[in-house]
Amino acid sequence: MRLHRFYTNKGLDFRGEGSLPDKDLVHQLRKVFRLRIGDRCILFDGSGTDHVCEITDMTNDTLMFRVVEKQETKKLSKRNISLAVSLVKKDNFEWIVQKGTELGVAEFIPIISKRSEKKDVNMERATKIMIEAVEQSGRGDIPVIHEPVAFEDFISRESRGIVAFHTEGEDFSIEDISKTGDIVACVGPEGGWSESEIESFKKKGAAVVRLSSPVLRAETAAVAIATLLLLL
Repeated sequence: MRLHRFYTNKGLDFRGEGSLPDKDLVHQLRKVFRLRIGDRCILFDGSGTDHVCEITDMTNDTLMFRVVEKQETKKLSKRNISLAVSLVKKDNFEWIVQKGTELGVAEFIPIISKRSEKKDVNMERATKIMIEAVEQSGRGDIPVIHEPVAFEDFISRESRGIVAFHTEGEDFSIEDISKTGDIVACVGPEGGWSESEIESFKKKGAAVVRLSSPVLRAETAAVAIATLLLLL
């Protein structure tokens, strides 16, 4: 039976016996997954190693365990892909975070553009959804979610390669994208990027491209783009 994975930000520099003061983790193990002394689970801290552990004891706020095995986790993709997404409705943005995390997106950048549907993000909730997706998917690293940033600030600060997706851009070809390195994929709102934003992308030297597909909703486009860049 597949072991459940649990993330902790406490650090797992243990050999043999160990303990973690983490009330939320203990609650999750006991009340949600009904694990008991003698059961096994996987603990990880985002450093790239899964620790197969046997539970030796639990108090109300501390987990005691024995490390049975350490397993290195493989990076899901050679590419470091960041998704810079114009803010959409709350549930839709959280869906982008969840599915993007499962696919291997390294970074999420919420952008406040001219046609954004929202101006803020519930960072605590989005981070919780992201961690759950990391645990479920088996990836060993933790993506980054930034606070929302105005389009103008994003475009002026970004120094990596940018690919902006737009319905009137050039045809997109995966062969045009380097097989390694950092890429920032920019996905616009439901109404698309404004003319001035497209001009800003071009002045920045970004590739402005389109998918060879029907017009997609913003959240669908974001996940489709992540799939293309990370899995193909």
